Amino acid sequence: MKISIIGLGWFGEALAGELSSQHDVWGTTRSEDKISEFQKKNITAEKLTVSDSPSEKLLSADVIVLNIPPFHEQLSWFKSWPWNKQAHLIFISSTSVYGKNTGFVDETILPMPETENARILLEEENWIKFFPVHTIIRFGGLIGLNRHPGKSLSGRANIAGGNLPVNLIHLEDCLGFVKTVIDQKLANETFNLAHPDHPSRRDYYQKYCLEQNLTRPEFNDSLESGKIISHDKVSKFYKFSHKL
Repeated sequence: MKISIIGLGWFGEALAGELSSQHDVWGTTRSEDKISEFQKKNITAEKLTVSDSPSEKLLSADVIVLNIPPFHEQLSWFKSWPWNKQAHLIFISSTSVYGKNTGFVDETILPMPETENARILLEEENWIKFFPVHTIIRFGGLIGLNRHPGKSLSGRANIAGGNLPVNLIHLEDCLGFVKTVIDQKLANETFNLAHPDHPSRRDYYQKYCLEQNLTRPEFNDSLESGKIISHDKVSKFYKFSHKL
């Protein structure tokens, strides 16, 4: 199967590495220098900037994973591309689209984005739904490899929201679920991808810093309403492999 990954960044590069042994994997990068590096990993890459569009050859794939961080006028850029409407288009979005929502949040809850990036993502989600075969995956907060928000919180004091639940997802589960979507052809659905466990920010980040020998962060006791992103729909198709 030919799979194109638009955006070989932190997640896209890891996904390409997972898929390249079994599939013909293509992708895009902003760096000319990285093209040869990807070729050594059996990944055909081409340079993509906002001044152009992916080649028709790249967009002729059976599966296209659209994985580019949002920016102003991005949707207009996407609309200008020579899309293959027969492909299975997988759009990587974010649970940030839920914004102001509180309490238990599943895929039936209407998004209420607060930030500009979240508003852009929601607008793009609505456009994606016009593709005959599509899947929208909303990632929670990403952790894995050397990426963890606990590092930036270490040593800080009087941090708000200590009682709020975390909604995180490990890279390994992101890779595992996207592969499940491809293998099982889970199309024309929207999924929230967040880990089943939701400890408080205080408990989770202080424990992480203790385990990593980092100065633990201190949170205040501000009373805020948080949300728990439901994993129920995803769990019907995928078993989470990584513990928080």
